[in-house]
Amino acid sequence: MARVLSETGNVISFDLPGFGASPHPKRQVSVEDHARLVARALDDRNIGPVVAVGHSMGAQFAIELAVLRPDLVSHVVLIGPVVDPAHPTLRGQARALLRDWPLEPLQTQAMVVGDYLRCGVRWFLAQSIVMRDYPTHLRVLGVTQPMLVIRGAHDPIAKPSWVRWLSEQVRDGRVETINGYRHNVDHSNAAATSAAIQLFTARSRA
Repeated sequence: MARVLSETGNVISFDLPGFGASPHPKRQVSVEDHARLVARALDDRNIGPVVAVGHSMGAQFAIELAVLRPDLVSHVVLIGPVVDPAHPTLRGQARALLRDWPLEPLQTQAMVVGDYLRCGVRWFLAQSIVMRDYPTHLRVLGVTQPMLVIRGAHDPIAKPSWVRWLSEQVRDGRVETINGYRHNVDHSNAAATSAAIQLFTARSRA
């Protein structure tokens, strides 16, 4: 998706601690810690305000950045956001994930497996606890920027009622559902996801 978006604007992506090629920290890292690291990186480069985009747990990072540093964020985009308080346990999240993964396109399945292998079981479990305990449903109440919530129509993790509820908690909130796709819609249909983001930011700036 970053590659598609970069065709029409500047895109900044992060390997946050323990993810991607970044080494695992020796301590557990909170959502707030991740948001502060992103804010520091933007400040160091004199960049902002930006459209903060996050997928799954990354949606929590986007919310927290928007709340902690509203001066750095013009718009918020949540893709397949977690954690729905109606299904707050790790067991419930794992069940939904297992319902999702086998039905994703093969390339997306491979991407997910590769990400988990790089992350490692220990770090994945540690960050799953952080994800579960972050109060998305409360922190979103502090978002003042226009916010778009995107889900694949067959996403078992970010269900329609949860996505709709999130969008209703901000002054300018919208929902975009991409038919035929699942939780990792930003990967499996990067073009449609990118188009939704571009249309949303263009409309809200008009």
